[in-house]
Amino acid sequence: MRYWWLFAITVPISLFTVFMIHRYIHPVYRATITLLMEERGDVMPKNDIMQGFGLTPGQRSVDNQIAILTSWDVIQQTIDKLDFHVSYFAEGRLKNTEMYRNANYHVQFDSTHPQLQNIPIYITPINRTQCKVTVNTEVPASTVVYSNPEAKGSTGPIQFEATINYNEQLITPWASFTIVPRVENYSSKIEQYFIFNHPRQLAGQFKGQLHAQLPNEGSSIIRVSVTGKNNSKNIVFLNKLAEVFIANNLRQKNLIATNTIDFISQQLVVIADTLQLTGTELSQFRTNNRIQSVSAKAEFLFGSMQEIEQKLTEIEIKRSYYLYLRNYFANTIDSENVLAPAMYETENTLLSEQIKSIMELNSQRLTVISSYGEELNLTNRDIENQIEIARKTLLKTIGSQLSILEENKARLVQDKNTNEQALNSLPETERRLLGIERKFELSNEVYTYLLRKQSEAQIQKASNTPDHQVLESARYAGQISPDTAGNKKKALLLGVLIPLVFLALRQILNNKIIDIEDVERITSLPVVGNIIHNKNDESNVVSAHPKSVVTETFRRVRTRIEFMNKGISSPIIGVSSSMPGEGKTFCALNMAAAFALSGKKTALLGFDLRKPGLNKIFDVNGRMGISNYLIGKVSYEEILFDSGQDNLIIVPTGNIPPNPSELISSEKTRELLNKLKSEFDIIIIDTPPMGIVSDPYLLARHTDTLIFLVRQQHTIKSVLAQTIKNMHEEDISNVGILINDLQVKRSKYGYGYGYGYGYGYGYGYYEE
Repeated sequence: MRYWWLFAITVPISLFTVFMIHRYIHPVYRATITLLMEERGDVMPKNDIMQGFGLTPGQRSVDNQIAILTSWDVIQQTIDKLDFHVSYFAEGRLKNTEMYRNANYHVQFDSTHPQLQNIPIYITPINRTQCKVTVNTEVPASTVVYSNPEAKGSTGPIQFEATINYNEQLITPWASFTIVPRVENYSSKIEQYFIFNHPRQLAGQFKGQLHAQLPNEGSSIIRVSVTGKNNSKNIVFLNKLAEVFIANNLRQKNLIATNTIDFISQQLVVIADTLQLTGTELSQFRTNNRIQSVSAKAEFLFGSMQEIEQKLTEIEIKRSYYLYLRNYFANTIDSENVLAPAMYETENTLLSEQIKSIMELNSQRLTVISSYGEELNLTNRDIENQIEIARKTLLKTIGSQLSILEENKARLVQDKNTNEQALNSLPETERRLLGIERKFELSNEVYTYLLRKQSEAQIQKASNTPDHQVLESARYAGQISPDTAGNKKKALLLGVLIPLVFLALRQILNNKIIDIEDVERITSLPVVGNIIHNKNDESNVVSAHPKSVVTETFRRVRTRIEFMNKGISSPIIGVSSSMPGEGKTFCALNMAAAFALSGKKTALLGFDLRKPGLNKIFDVNGRMGISNYLIGKVSYEEILFDSGQDNLIIVPTGNIPPNPSELISSEKTRELLNKLKSEFDIIIIDTPPMGIVSDPYLLARHTDTLIFLVRQQHTIKSVLAQTIKNMHEEDISNVGILINDLQVKRSKYGYGYGYGYGYGYGYGYYEE
């Protein structure tokens, strides 16, 4: 938890950022409405005029109804019936808020005049009767005429400012409107403006935000939702959308009944004239010829002839309907206005099923067009191919039915001729009376039949109800974005993750040793001590500053080394590292000084024959040293030098040889160390880095303990790991890790640096 301060910074910052975002971002709300698609059809008997196809106008699949409900045309009709053409806003420092039906004023506009589109028109109250209108646009803008939205208009840049009276019309080339205050003393300290919206753009916007779905598979209940930044607008839009959708459904159901009523009314006018003329003729004939009835034989022949003519009339009605269908489908695939077979008492199941199939396919085609427009997409092309096949099949069926009707008509005409011959044997007056009565009865029956069918169609139209109804009116269904609770949790998580990721990346990307944990992750070798960063210029800190904290750390290292070499007489201590620059010479010198300070006779050997460090510290460059002794050029006594500190003798490196490894591995090295062991209490060897050359491994054979240096922010982890592995392979034992150049502020380890370790005598023992 040493990095707790990172979490203390990132968590509050994350939470504050989310708070500011929530404060200044526009919330998005959802509203829903629930509809029932009953598909119940019409409540009339099966053989009713509207059941002639076996299909009612409202019978559509729920999926098709969803497509119609969310179609562009229905949404556009909804927009046209709402007051969304003008949007009112209050301007804030960081966000503008829409004030639907909450603005202090209302805009009345001329729908036949161009109105500036999507450009803010600012309204600033001046007094109780006047306000200032301001428009500033540096680029050309488009205009819209609401009475003809398809007409495109534009205007150049506008710089306009004018004072107008409330309730008086402002007319410009790019706008015509009246500002009507909604409150008596309209004033506002907040900048307010309004914009004119294009109805087509509004429809596209709501179509993109509208969603419809089935809550349960197989159910006829659909839930429609819309999202937007103004919840009141969402609710108003959904209620109006349902109203338009249901009204369209009822209008579609009434269309066939309306067409049928119009057709029958036209026929009744013609039959009524015929019936009136025939009735007058019958009355005059009876009066003039003083005859009111005919004989029983004549009645029988008249009834038989009347039955035959009724059948012929029925055949003619069916024939005219078949011709009507043939002419209708010969020129179009649209079945919307076709009259039902029941209108002509045509109970032909095959024909009805074929017309029903065409109507269903047309319904699917209209659904696709409503959803995707008039362009011929793959789905629409496939449906039109199916309609064309069904249309040709229907025309063949109509042709065969016409042939059957002609055969039946021929037989009835033959029977009629036979009856007419029998009637001709009757007296002329009786025959003429029968003919007139027959014409009158026939016209009367046709007139009565048409009146009955007209009444049935009117009853059908009056009894039609929508297939759909609203189960639940539009209501608020929650805030979509921003997710306040979720974002706070995410911010809290992010505030925790950022420092964790930072620390993880720091651990991964930083390939150098940072603290003792890094060392412990690489090796299980014991840590003998931590040498804090030396702020002094002297190399021999122990001798120059015996009361410093750095000196105390070397004293502690001295204690650990003594413990590691307990029972060993005149131990040889090797000091090495994995790479140059880790401070092994500095540590070897101060370790030797610490032993000398304790009264032990100490020898410090500069055995780094490749890059001697002691030579420079003690200014003995060019003097005889170890390399000279190993090649037999000087004696043992000639390479021992006084360090200037009691009990500490320096054995410098000497001249740099061309073959250091060979010299170190020679018997002279053992001889030198044996002589030193016989004369000194402790021998400390400054060796070359172990990660570079083999020299320290040769010297390790002669040491009792190896002190291996790791320098904070310098030693590379991978090099350290490889060097430790090499030492294990070389079977080097009794090794201790010494961490050098430790920055106190970076580590929780050490000895409480920065405080005085007093004995209670009024003075501190250590100095900084």
